[in-house]
Amino acid sequence: MRSINDLPIRSKFIMLYLLGVLLPIAILLAYVLNNVAAEIRARETLNAQQSLDRIYSALHQNFSGVVALGNAVSSDAELSRLLENEYASPVVYYNTYYMDIRRTLSRYSLAYAQLVTNITLFTSNPTIANGGSCQQITPLIQELEWFPEKLPADALLRVYLRQQIGQTGILQLCLTRTLYTSSRYTELLKIDLSMEPIYRLVENEVPFLTVYLVAPDGTAVCYPGSMLDSHITDRSVRPPATCDLHIAFGEKTAMRGWALMADINDEPMNQSIREAVWFGLLLGTLCSVFAGAMAFLFSRSILYRSRRLLRHMDNMTAENFSPIAHDHGMDEIGELTLHFNAMGSRLKQLINDLYILRLQQKSMELENVRAELKYLQAQVDPHFLFNTLNALLVLSVRNGHNEEAEIIRALSKILRRMVDTANDVVPLSTELEFVRMVLKLEQFRFGDKLQYTLSVTPEASMRDVPVMSVQGLVENACKHGVQSLNGQGIIRVTAWVDEDDALLVEVSDNGVGITPARLDALQSQIESQQDMVDSIGLQNIYRRLTLHYGQSVSLTLRSADERGTIVTIRIPNPKGG
Repeated sequence: MRSINDLPIRSKFIMLYLLGVLLPIAILLAYVLNNVAAEIRARETLNAQQSLDRIYSALHQNFSGVVALGNAVSSDAELSRLLENEYASPVVYYNTYYMDIRRTLSRYSLAYAQLVTNITLFTSNPTIANGGSCQQITPLIQELEWFPEKLPADALLRVYLRQQIGQTGILQLCLTRTLYTSSRYTELLKIDLSMEPIYRLVENEVPFLTVYLVAPDGTAVCYPGSMLDSHITDRSVRPPATCDLHIAFGEKTAMRGWALMADINDEPMNQSIREAVWFGLLLGTLCSVFAGAMAFLFSRSILYRSRRLLRHMDNMTAENFSPIAHDHGMDEIGELTLHFNAMGSRLKQLINDLYILRLQQKSMELENVRAELKYLQAQVDPHFLFNTLNALLVLSVRNGHNEEAEIIRALSKILRRMVDTANDVVPLSTELEFVRMVLKLEQFRFGDKLQYTLSVTPEASMRDVPVMSVQGLVENACKHGVQSLNGQGIIRVTAWVDEDDALLVEVSDNGVGITPARLDALQSQIESQQDMVDSIGLQNIYRRLTLHYGQSVSLTLRSADERGTIVTIRIPNPKGG
């Protein structure tokens, strides 16, 4: 504490700003931004996974539809019979093809028009001529890329190169399977899938994902730009080895060995992170600048008035007792300035009186003035007064003056509390302890004329109140209520918590009361911003309450002529919102 006391006020505020404001803001900002970046990455990864799941579901549905079409065609008994027939001539076959076979295949194609482009039947029946949707299985056909290596062929998704008319070659997906016919001939079904829906699914996610439809051999069959890629013919495009997401199709389906892979586009995520970082830095900078400006203003206010007070103290040593005329404020330094001005005026008066006494050579009066001067000088240090009171306390106890000892002890505690500014808010139970001391002092002063009662609920005693708030109300009641009363005065202090969880403290007396007009004027003056000429204690209490609890606090007066006065303060529970 001594090292801290040796530091200048400005250095203390700088340390407070650096360690209590700037450093916590920097640590909190780093922590929050790190969590925000992790949250953005997790959110974007989850969105990417959901997008890939949506593409997978759509593709799986499309492929399942094509498999269902293949099952329907392969199980068509009439179509199998037409492929098994031996036709006497090509004319007989073409009539059957145009009347039955092509019509049946067209019906299937129309039912799945959005999923397939061609349905082709391949057969080893020598009486069926090549043309249209029926083809002979020839050695040339067997060498094609899509043709199964083994027959009978399973219903698997295959890929082969197809040359577009007037465009580059694209990779085409097809489904091949052997028809369920007799063993006399081999019939093979080939269904070409429409690549446009697949390409659109992949292309729609370009701003956020780069999606690859990967064949069992590891090559990319469909990816953004694959429909326009002139390098697709060499089948060399493969997804990056560091793809972020991967979904494999089922092993027991026609898509066995196929997979969906995706690479997350980091730029939108990085953009969101950058925006969050810049916003956090801007907010932290604004908070730091604001806190720094407030610290500068506070330190300047304290430092300027402290130096001004110090200069006037130095001038006082040169017998210059001119008061501090500038605005000194209402805080502790302002109060110290007021007391300093009062002390300077009093010292000047005492010195003048001392000078006159010296001139008049009045020895006794001269000694009295010197004693009074020493007493005023001792007031600068409160410890002198406390030590004096303690000495009187010891003397009273030693001489058996127990009642006087209690009064001195109470007075000492009250004075120590008045100069102690460490705690501005105390529990109500602590406040009421000092209220009892004040009432004991007043009772010592008034004798049997003053009686008092305190009634406080346990819940209310634990609530916090501004220091000396209830004590000020009690002192005001003694001064304005009991002092002017001819008979016995009674002061009651009651505190409880209402149904809205607010603390109510009520101080009442049976004094002379206040007229209605005066009561309305006092109530409006207490709540106004202008300083009151009289009853300044009530206004100060109300202002301290509003500083701690805002405008939701209230201080109300009730009275009737010759029927006493009731002062009630209502403090909401700050923990209750």
